Amino acid sequence: ADSKKKYYTLQSIEDAKDKAYVPTDDEKNIRRPVSFEEAKHLLDCVDKIEVLSVKNEKFREQEYKDCISDFRPENWVRTLYTRTKRRGSMTSMDKKYQMLLEHALYSEMQYVLGISAAELSRLLTSNLAKI
Repeated sequence: ADSKKKYYTLQSIEDAKDKAYVPTDDEKNIRRPVSFEEAKHLLDCVDKIEVLSVKNEKFREQEYKDCISDFRPENWVRTLYTRTKRRGSMTSMDKKYQMLLEHALYSEMQYVLGISAAELSRLLTSNLAKI
């Protein structure tokens, strides 16, 4: 790390040893967390989020990476749930990205909404049943 730069220290709420250092001037790899209102809206509208459409299966992993890197939770939901629901099965790659995205989505949404992972999962599942 550059000693002349200022860094944000990001610490996991699940594991105090899990830390990331992000330069304060790095606007590409950091964003503000979703607000309570945005999180509630996402939960309420999860059944209306478009399915991730992969035009060429050879590029599916890149589509997943692009979806993750845009730091938009609605795209995480698009990748996590609607794609799997549409295909009816999961590949090992689907499972890999599902685990990554669940961790990112759940940790942020749990924190913002002040609910447990089980409660968040229940809310998402009940809203996704409408699809």
